[in-house]
Amino acid sequence: MKVIFEEYSGIIITAVAIVALLAIIGILLASNGPIHEAFADLIDGLFSKVKLS
Repeated sequence: MKVIFEEYSGIIITAVAIVALLAIIGILLASNGPIHEAFADLIDGLFSKVKLS
């Protein structure tokens, strides 16, 4: 086990970081996530200002 971590520690850390980043992005862009809500409010505000709703 020690040999595996010595040889592949960089790859393991990189893989875990990428998976964590994808999970965070997925949570933020979820249908009820904060970024989705802010973007939806921005689009609604834009359409209401130009009277397209």
